[in-house]
Amino acid sequence: MDRKNYQVLENIVLAAIFFVLVQTFVEDLAIVAGWSWDVRRILILTGLGFDLFFTIEFLTRLYRAIARGSVREYIVLRRGWIDLLASVPLLLLSSGPSAIAVLMGGGAITGAAGILNVLKVVKAVRIARILRLLRVLKIFKQIKNTDSAMAQRHISKITTMGVAVFVGILLFASIFVQMLGLPTAASENEKIISEVMIAYETNPDLAESCSDLLIVKKSGETVFTRYDNDFYKMNFGFNDYVYAEYMGWEFFFDIRGVEKVQSMDNLLFFVIILALVLAYTLFYSPHFAITVSDPIHVMRRGLEEKSYNFEVKINPEYAGDDIFKLAENYNNIYLPLKDRTQAEDLPDADSLELKFDDIKNMF
Repeated sequence: MDRKNYQVLENIVLAAIFFVLVQTFVEDLAIVAGWSWDVRRILILTGLGFDLFFTIEFLTRLYRAIARGSVREYIVLRRGWIDLLASVPLLLLSSGPSAIAVLMGGGAITGAAGILNVLKVVKAVRIARILRLLRVLKIFKQIKNTDSAMAQRHISKITTMGVAVFVGILLFASIFVQMLGLPTAASENEKIISEVMIAYETNPDLAESCSDLLIVKKSGETVFTRYDNDFYKMNFGFNDYVYAEYMGWEFFFDIRGVEKVQSMDNLLFFVIILALVLAYTLFYSPHFAITVSDPIHVMRRGLEEKSYNFEVKINPEYAGDDIFKLAENYNNIYLPLKDRTQAEDLPDADSLELKFDDIKNMF
């Protein structure tokens, strides 16, 4: 593949990364804002398309690396592990199961009971949404925000470490919270659901006053419903309700409140990561350039080019840094020596004096 076509493909990948970040934000925003299920269903299927695209991208890059014998270089040095974590796990644990639930009819709350096992699986791996935050790293893996390869590498590395550590902490914290049984919005909601189911046997009117109770069935017959089927079809998706059985009763409960809390957390984490990355890019990157890459650039040109005699500007605030101690020696020792050497290489003034004999010999 020639370089022109390769660059076109890289630009397509870069555009896809930008749009998947927008899709990630909008998908959680749709839950918080209470958008209709039809819109959210499209966002879920769109997320599946992006995850398929990035999985294919990762497998293609991995295949090329294997063919060239440079797997370690791709995974470690060119941060292929970001391509891996931001594609395959999301496809298998998030968008894939969600899309399966949608395609099997999981959007309708009155749908067949056969899809309930799929819905339980989807709810069990909901924590995998946190991995979507790693998508932010993909766009900064592609963008080069400086002309210096060294500066680009250092900024990319510190950004990657910061975001990866943040996402890792969120992921493991979520797992430990579930393992230890610590109280969360979801666990509190489960307590309410249990209390309502127990109370329904003895006092159905009191249980039905719970706004989260949507439908109650007995022997397949609906004995209570809060809304009509059209409302359920328009506003409820597979993640918006939970199904439970107790003493021969079937219950459907509204859990959109829990989903909103989780989505608000996701939006907050997303904004924090963007702010973190922008801070590194807008503030730390110029600082690195002024204190490291720019002094090195000036000294390198001074060593390579005879006519380049600019001094390194030394900020008194950072004068104690090793790079500026070296720059001080460059300014005070190397440049004067360079000027003196160049002066010695110039022809003497006596050799440039024009004599009468020289003019006579010209005729």
